[in-house]
Amino acid sequence: MPRSAIVTDPVFLKHEPGPYHPEHPQRIQTLLDLAGEVAAGGDRFELLPLRAAVQAELELCHGSDYIDLVRSTSEHNRFALDGDTITCRDSFGVALMAVGGFLQLLDAVAAADYGNGFTMARPPGHHALRNRGMGFCLFNTVAIGARYLQEKHGARRVAIMDWDVHHGNGSQDAFYDDPSVLFLSTHQYPYYPGTGAADEAGNGRGEGYTVNVPLPAGCGDAEYLAVFRDIIVPAIERYEPDWLLVSAGFDSHRDDPLGAMGVTERGFGVMANALLELARRHTGGKIAFLLEGGYDLAALRNSVATVLECMQSEEAASFDGSGERIATRIREVLRIRERYW
Repeated sequence: MPRSAIVTDPVFLKHEPGPYHPEHPQRIQTLLDLAGEVAAGGDRFELLPLRAAVQAELELCHGSDYIDLVRSTSEHNRFALDGDTITCRDSFGVALMAVGGFLQLLDAVAAADYGNGFTMARPPGHHALRNRGMGFCLFNTVAIGARYLQEKHGARRVAIMDWDVHHGNGSQDAFYDDPSVLFLSTHQYPYYPGTGAADEAGNGRGEGYTVNVPLPAGCGDAEYLAVFRDIIVPAIERYEPDWLLVSAGFDSHRDDPLGAMGVTERGFGVMANALLELARRHTGGKIAFLLEGGYDLAALRNSVATVLECMQSEEAASFDGSGERIATRIREVLRIRERYW
């Protein structure tokens, strides 16, 4: 099986949003340790070097005035873009490396140097809007990645799956009227940032190309796997993407302090296997995972380790979960999807 690439680096420790902030550098330290172990343990994984994103790449999804604002925070020991999104002098440079590292991974997978890959970077990105940072996020790395694939690699259809506990409002907003990107999200609802209702399905030419599955607190493996079986996998199958990108947030884990869900490492593994299987069928295997949330260190490390194992396996997903508890919600989403299928 082709090797998998991992992108991570100690530079991501330099983003310091302040003491007691949940998006703290230790999140990356635990993954740096994991990445070093798996890369040293054989020839299945290889660490890729980083590069910084350039202005034109950021401008694929962000306005120049906003980029200048984030750049200007390098002049301050602390700067609050909002109440949750705090920068330090190094944050702009670190964010450039987070975006550039993901683009570097996409180039490597596009060249078939690797079968797939995982970028473990911070700060996260999926809440960042075109002209606003929020929810710990400065630049929307996965959205920039989708546009980059279209601009540089000629991708016609890109699917973004976001399984973070929080709705990826920035990613949704970037492609809400664009049929060339299918955005799918499972998330706790109602919860921060307040978006992601089932009837948010796109606008204009993009109507039908946003798939939101808002879930009540307390959902675990059984509910998530039912959603994947009944909604996510069929939607991606019908779309037949050229590329599959995954906003992999692990704050839906049962031990995470910022969410109220019950997903386990096994659940993340089945979801990852399902997406990897879809990539093998539709994208020639082209799939890239990107770290978003995940704030319990042990849960984060163990869940990422499970996904890495899946990336080097061809095990089929086994959807033995039950959607009985959320049957009404699944029917609601399916009724909306029937308008477009």
